[in-house]
Amino acid sequence: ASALNLDLLSRACAAVNSDADFKKLGTADMIAGIKVDNAAFTVTFEAFEVAGVEAIDVDELRDADFYLELPAQAWQRYLAGRKAGRAPTLSVLDLETDAGILRGAEPLKTLKFERYIGTLQAFFDKGAALA
Repeated sequence: ASALNLDLLSRACAAVNSDADFKKLGTADMIAGIKVDNAAFTVTFEAFEVAGVEAIDVDELRDADFYLELPAQAWQRYLAGRKAGRAPTLSVLDLETDAGILRGAEPLKTLKFERYIGTLQAFFDKGAALA
């Protein structure tokens, strides 16, 4: 499995935006951050699409609605597991991981994780399929 990086996130973005089933999940309005060791990314969801993916400085994660944090090897295992159909959802992964994977400065914004979990999971699963 390849690493969770800007290339993979960008390819997942293009893939979901050309997928009619993704749009059926409904609208989402969130900036989801992803932390992989010392690297950080944001994925911006607007309406029925992923508006963009970018690499950011780790301290800029504070501007995301929430972010998900795992070490690189754990992300790789997760993506490989989702691709093989045996890894849990992001919600369950958060519950099963010591101290969780969900982070956020503002509790109300962090609630967007659960609100838009279907859209977020579909995005991660598309990435897993491409990894």
